[in-house]
Amino acid sequence: MTDYRVRMSDRFLEAAIMGAIEAYCHGDGFQTEIETIGPIWGHRRIVGDEQIIFLERLAVSLSADRQTDSVTPKAEATDLMAEVMERLAPELTLLGDFHSHPYKDRATVNRIKGFEFSPGDFNSFLHDDDLWDRNPGGPVMLVVTICRLNRVHDTDGQQLRNNVWQFDLGEFRFCINVCIGYFDGKGRRQHTGNKRSNVWLDLNSRFFNLSGDRVGAARGD
Repeated sequence: MTDYRVRMSDRFLEAAIMGAIEAYCHGDGFQTEIETIGPIWGHRRIVGDEQIIFLERLAVSLSADRQTDSVTPKAEATDLMAEVMERLAPELTLLGDFHSHPYKDRATVNRIKGFEFSPGDFNSFLHDDDLWDRNPGGPVMLVVTICRLNRVHDTDGQQLRNNVWQFDLGEFRFCINVCIGYFDGKGRRQHTGNKRSNVWLDLNSRFFNLSGDRVGAARGD
């Protein structure tokens, strides 16, 4: 089975946070703490047995039907944004989509593991023919979970699982979870799941320097 390393640009991370927190705090004018959704663009490359996926940009879908526990994009809107991005950044590929999971508080997130993809998320992902047709190498699904904290403390980002990162921003806690779709040996659509995932979400890679990792060119190799 292929291993995946997922990285994201600062621009992508900022847009994901902005989209999730606006939908949480201000909603659509009628209700707050609603979900939001949008397409993801980026690129991928194969290095040995590993597929590296770089998430470059995302767009929040303003026309989606957004509720507290579900969100449904308009296919026509996604197609429109895809055509526009082909003109703005033809080097990027439409890789998948992100959506948010809003919760009242941290206790609820912890109790039901709200940072995980739901069965409904996986079902929609596996049956999104357009997304799979655009990505024969396997589409990407990413969820941004947000809740409000009762108290604000000094915290660092924490990798909860290979594919899940948690961090705080003000009085809000965020979790980012990512899964990748793939075809099994019989050509059936599958996904990397919530647990024991072979996806490494390399969210904080620019802050780490691995022991013994040297730049060959600096040594003249």
